[in-house]
Amino acid sequence: MAHTEFPVERLAQLATSPFQIGFARQVMRILEHSELIAFEPTHDGLLMRAQNEDALTKPVELLHDLYGEDLVLLPPQVRYMSLGNRPYEPIMLLRVRIAPRHRTAVRDDLVARQAAMLEEHEKTSICVMRAEAPLRKLLGYGEALAILTDGTGLHWMWLDRYVPMDDPPGGRAA
Repeated sequence: MAHTEFPVERLAQLATSPFQIGFARQVMRILEHSELIAFEPTHDGLLMRAQNEDALTKPVELLHDLYGEDLVLLPPQVRYMSLGNRPYEPIMLLRVRIAPRHRTAVRDDLVARQAAMLEEHEKTSICVMRAEAPLRKLLGYGEALAILTDGTGLHWMWLDRYVPMDDPPGGRAA
């Protein structure tokens, strides 16, 4: 199954195993399945496809606990689609909830990530922003938000649609 609703993927490998597919099949029996993530055993290791980076957190933590230093994790990658020889990229919707004192820093970071701001609301104790941006610009966003807000910011991210790209994807692309 292609899981086009899962625009991000990450490969896990076991450094000490010559047979990555065996490692992947073994791990799949342990991992908790959900509607937010899919697992696929491959000859390269365990391929995890997810709705967003946050959905990868629990399986990655479990794998770290089980395999420690023997676990090799490749960086998360964007899954692009190809239709009629043209690449399409995932556009994500993002909702951020922060303290008003962090508004400027968070907004500036989103603009730097090519996010289109859709909505902003600020009250005395809370600020909520809604935006959309290409997933390739949002990889690592959870960590960046934690730094910008001293660990107090919350965010939710989900796939909205795929849009055509003028140039083929490069960098961290699947």
